Amino acid sequence: MRLRALRKIPVMNASVSSLEPVGAMAGTAAAPITIGKLGPFAVSLDGTLEPNDPEIAPRFGFRWRGRRVAARMLAGWQVEFDVIAAHVPFTAESTSARPRVLAAVAALRDGLPPGWRLRLAPDHSVHLETVAPLGGPATATKLVTAATTFVLALAPCLDLLDDEGARAA
Repeated sequence: MRLRALRKIPVMNASVSSLEPVGAMAGTAAAPITIGKLGPFAVSLDGTLEPNDPEIAPRFGFRWRGRRVAARMLAGWQVEFDVIAAHVPFTAESTSARPRVLAAVAALRDGLPPGWRLRLAPDHSVHLETVAPLGGPATATKLVTAATTFVLALAPCLDLLDDEGARAA
């Protein structure tokens, strides 16, 4: 593809260059220009994030309050969050905490925010999951905002489980 001279776009006391296609490519919808990679994402000039491999949903994770939060991009500008919130103690570990934690799990199941799911895995881990809309193409800002919103809503759930004697994940 032949490229026309660089055109400067002012951006707050700086400038970003963009390349314009010419010839047969001019006037057609071209793929966004990738300026770099950020983990499993290709970063476009406008800051949007696309999967490096379109066949594989990008995943990323972070730790919050000692728990690993797993995130996975979904189609339709959504991100799925999954966290092992706690482990229900075995009877041999704490005969008094186990019924309290199981009661807390039941209370959580009934009081979760809309769209959230709770599941108790065979290894007695308590998983909390939800899908959050990004409201448009993914950007780093939208992902951080969605993650922050998730962990702020997660905090009371973790507090309840911790207070009742659940083991941290």
